[in-house]
Formats: sequence, C-alpha cells, structure tokens
Amino acid sequence: MKKVILLLTAALLPFAAGAQTVELGARASAGVDYKIMKGLHIQAEEEIRAGSDALSNLRTTVGLTYKPVSWLKIGAGYVLINPYKTNKELDDGTLYTGFWAPRHRVYADLTGYCRAGDFQFSLKERLQLTHRTGEFNAYQVTPNLVAVKSRIGVKYRGWKHFVPGVSAELRVALNNPTLGTLGEAGVTKSGKAYYEYTPAGYGTPDLDRLRLNLGGEIKFNKHHSLTPYVLADFCSDYEIDTNSEGNRLFSAVYNRYTFLSAGLSYVFSF
Repeated sequence: MKKVILLLTAALLPFAAGAQTVELGARASAGVDYKIMKGLHIQAEEEIRAGSDALSNLRTTVGLTYKPVSWLKIGAGYVLINPYKTNKELDDGTLYTGFWAPRHRVYADLTGYCRAGDFQFSLKERLQLTHRTGEFNAYQVTPNLVAVKSRIGVKYRGWKHFVPGVSAELRVALNNPTLGTLGEAGVTKSGKAYYEYTPAGYGTPDLDRLRLNLGGEIKFNKHHSLTPYVLADFCSDYEIDTNSEGNRLFSAVYNRYTFLSAGLSYVFSF
C-alpha cells in the first residue's frame, strides 16, 4: 500500500508543480444504498461542499449500479448541483447571497475490478454532461460541458471492519471554448486592453484536473459504514475572458491551483 501511494503521488507532482495557489475546503455526505436484486442497486446521496470561507454548493445524486459479473460494474445517474454565492454582484450593482443557477449533470460509467490476494485494484471510466442554467457568458464557459473521468485505485481488504484505499483520477473536458481569431488591439474607455475577437465555438479538449484520494471505509455492520478521506485536487482551468458579445478578448490564461479538502461520507445499506 505504501509503495502504491508513493507512485500515485509521484505521478501527480508534475501537474501540481504549476499550481500557484492553495485553497482549502471540506465536504460531507449522507447516502443510502438499496439492493433491488442481486447485482442491481439504487443509490441516493446528499452532499455539502464548502470552501475556505463559505458554503460552496449542495449536490443531490440519484443513481443505479448493476454488477453482471464480479469484475465489472455498470452505473448511471443524475446530479443536481446547487451553487451557493456569497456577495455576488448583480447587473444592477446590488450584492446577492444565496443559492444561484443550478446545474444539471447526467453520467454513465464502467468499473473493472481485479483481485490480488487482499488487494483489490479498480479502473473506472465515466462520461458526464453538465448543463449550466442562469445567465452567463457563453463565450467564456460551455453551456453543456462534456467530460471524461478516469480513475485507478487500490483497496486493502485484509481487515474485517476497515478498508483503506488510495486512488488517482484525471478529468478531461472535451468541449471547452476554443480560442478564436485575434484582430486589432484596442483599449476600452476605462483603460482595459483587448483584441478584436472572433470566437471559434467549442471543442477544445483540456486536462483540467488531477486528483489524489486517500481514505478508509469503516464498516460498523452490514448496514452502516463511514468513510473519512482527504483529497488533493490539482486544477488547471483555461480561462477565456471576453465581453458579453464575444467580440473583444481581454485575456486567455491558465489558472492553476491546488485544492485540499477533508471529507466524511456515511452510507446506510439495506
């Protein structure tokens, strides 16, 4: 287990080296797992996420998983994401605090398993689509973002009531805004520099996150389990800053940062 942790950490270091800032957060979730029949389960979960200074968002997830054989699991589901904004400046200049413009996500995934003694290795591939609602600049963000997530992990199952594990995951956004054609340079009345700009639509794939997860599931009995964990997210967001009409480009830069988070997950199975 120690060697696996060291290898996964080493794989993430080149990506983390470019991060300029470190942010802290926390998350907690409670869920249920109901066995409909052998191999077929339905799950529901409510999760709260917080940043270093305020609530970040609430997430409600409903999904199905099916295990046709011992080494393969198929999953699909829906996630309602409710972002929480603190002192968001509106168009009229007022400040708003509260939940803002929910996002809707659907996903499908496949997970393969391989057992070697007391160690269980897994590889998970997920395809997801996230629909953004509310008012936003469609030249800066994608209204319907498609992403692929790949996760490799290992768990130690040699103990009865405690299952430690570690995993590494990468996420690739498939249709980020594509940097378009630049024209003549200019300066706004307020002194902000820009280029005349022609957008090129969506379609740029971008590796925007690498994640390391270290945790352990505590099994009290067949119904109750609790999993404490820590996450290290190494993020690289490509940010295109344009005006609302999309004809002036102010900047196009990578925003690199590390997000460290502690979490706690409870699941009731029946």
